[in-house]
Amino acid sequence: MIATQGYLITAVELPASVLEKLLERNWPELDQVIARETLPGGVIFSKLQNYTKFSQIEFIISIRSSLEQPDEDGIWHDDGSRVLAFSLSLTLDPSEIEGGFLEIRRRGEESSKSETLPTPSYGSMIVFATGHLGFEHKINRVIRGERIIIAGWCT
Repeated sequence: MIATQGYLITAVELPASVLEKLLERNWPELDQVIARETLPGGVIFSKLQNYTKFSQIEFIISIRSSLEQPDEDGIWHDDGSRVLAFSLSLTLDPSEIEGGFLEIRRRGEESSKSETLPTPSYGSMIVFATGHLGFEHKINRVIRGERIIIAGWCT
């Protein structure tokens, strides 16, 4: 499905400590918890191993918000040498967000042919193809609310 459609959406059973650190807005400790889960044996690593072979995961905590400063539209890109990418939602109430869509398309196609995916609910992960399979993506600006996700790449 990823090779033909460019993406799939799946659920990840996150440890309770992720929600705890998220509610505290304790970004350094949340980063440590996610780091453990992206290592071999972690829930994120294990889930992604279902889709392709890779040896490591890089990630960032991405907070895009209309609350503190105006957000910007992203640019189309394909994540270079990475074999797979993902967007793991830590957003508790996606209905409070306007904008912040992930768009995916075959590299070089018109924007009108892209798939536009809203921010999914907490624990849902969009797994998507990179340039290795001929896809590119971008994130649209958040107009209202706050979008919190773990953006990651498998190499």
